[in-house]
Amino acid sequence: MTEKLERVAITPRNPLLNASRAGNLPHVPGIRVGDYIFLSGMVPVDPQTGERSHGPIAEQVRLTLSNMAQMLESAGSSLDRAVRVHVVLADISDMAEMDRVYREFFPVDPPARTAWSMQLRFGNGCEIECVALAG
Repeated sequence: MTEKLERVAITPRNPLLNASRAGNLPHVPGIRVGDYIFLSGMVPVDPQTGERSHGPIAEQVRLTLSNMAQMLESAGSSLDRAVRVHVVLADISDMAEMDRVYREFFPVDPPARTAWSMQLRFGNGCEIECVALAG
């Protein structure tokens, strides 16, 4: 008999990071299924105000990864348990700067990653999603 895995929505400890609900978007910030946490694409949101932050790309990436760490901690995990990251940049020429900041968060044995470029909504310079092991 196959075990049925429960699907549980993740609610961030900081409600200002729940941009999907604030924007009435048709998704939740994250889902836990079994031993895995799947985070929806996160954008640079100031955790103090809930407003989007459109500064230099390094600041946007740093803010997004910091918020991702908070979201994983809300689910009982951490960036150290990330196994897959997907980065989308609005401008492909920002790749080197994104890599520089990314190394601050994943200095050794980073998770598997795909990074590419496409037009993003609302003036965001990056959007990042991940899959992590539960804590």
